[in-house]
Parts: sequence; structure tokens; C-alpha cells
Amino acid sequence: MNPITQDAASSDPRWEREFLDLAHGLVMAGAKTRLIARLTDFSLQRIRNLYKVLRGSYAPSGPLAQGQARFFAMRRGRVSAAWSIQGAIFIACYERTGEIAEVPLQRGWRLLTAFNTYLNLTQELHESSRIKRLDINQAYALLTHCGFLESRNAELKRRECPVCLIRHLVAITEPPVTQRCPVCAMNANALRLARQTSASRRRSPPSRYT
Repeated sequence: MNPITQDAASSDPRWEREFLDLAHGLVMAGAKTRLIARLTDFSLQRIRNLYKVLRGSYAPSGPLAQGQARFFAMRRGRVSAAWSIQGAIFIACYERTGEIAEVPLQRGWRLLTAFNTYLNLTQELHESSRIKRLDINQAYALLTHCGFLESRNAELKRRECPVCLIRHLVAITEPPVTQRCPVCAMNANALRLARQTSASRRRSPPSRYT
């Protein structure tokens, strides 16, 4: 898929093929109709037709925004450290994608390219551990919360951990002390479980067969 520059328009015949490729990619990624329309200026009916042709299904509907900003950063309830890391990986891919050209890139092209890169990077871990990954609609919502796509103030930012040096997501409005590095948290939990297993084995009586 050829890069699309920020000043390109889908109505420009010179960019018609690139925007159609972008729409195809967004459809195959499962983007909602309103999101594709926002990123390509295609009509909703045209996008619905693309879904029928390319996927043989109805296009997903619903609002673009998915959850609050803390859903991607705060490890509470159903939000795990592994989920927080997924968001940080995608944002890193998006930032890196913006550096591949000397001119600003069209936001839809940049979103899809970063999302595909993110999927490739996390594929092996996803297959081996079944860790939940972002879908493209969640990826768009995350970019919005980070201030990449809207004029409103960002609600999330990336902060570098002084221990492991990963840049993880934190909610700007929440106290930093409550937002530990997810990688360090996972390492600490793994160490705790290993110590518990070791202690349990030491307490177990020896088998009469050994």
C-alpha cells in the first residue's frame, strides 16, 4: 500500500487508487463504517458495499469512542498489565510510522500501517499465550485519548520506566504512584509465584518412592 500524504484528497484522481486500497485495508481490519468514512471521505453506503464484497458480511456499526482513557492504562478490574503493554506497543508503532517519510502522512494510512505493524510484532506472543490484542477500533480510540487525532487535550501519555526503560501508558489525571510499570509488575508477579512454588515444594513431605 503506497503512502498517502496528509494533503491528499480522496476526490483527487491522482490519489483514487491509494484511498481505495486504504478503504479495503480498513474493511479487512474490521474498522467501523463511521471510522472508515472519517478517514477516507467515502460514503457510508459505499463502505457497506465494500464489506459485502470483501468480507461477505454487514459492516460493524456503533460509536467510535470505546471506553475511557484509563481503560488503556489503569490496571484495575479487567484491565491487566499485559493489556497496558499492548497499548504501549501500538503507540510506539504509530509514532515510528510517522517517521518514515519527510512529509506528514494521512492519518488513516498511518493508522492502518501502524496497526498492521503492531499485529505482526505481537503475532507470535498472541499465538503462544492468547494474550488479548487491540482491534483497529480500539487502536483509533487510543490514538484519540493520546491526543494524536483530535484537538482536545490528551488524556494519556507514555512515561519511561527508570528500571526496565519501557515507555508505558499512564493517565494524566491520575497520581503517578498508582500507575506502576506493567512490565515490572508482571516480572514481580512472576517472581512471587516462583517463590511460592519453591516454598511449597520445600514444605511438602518427601515421597516414599524417592
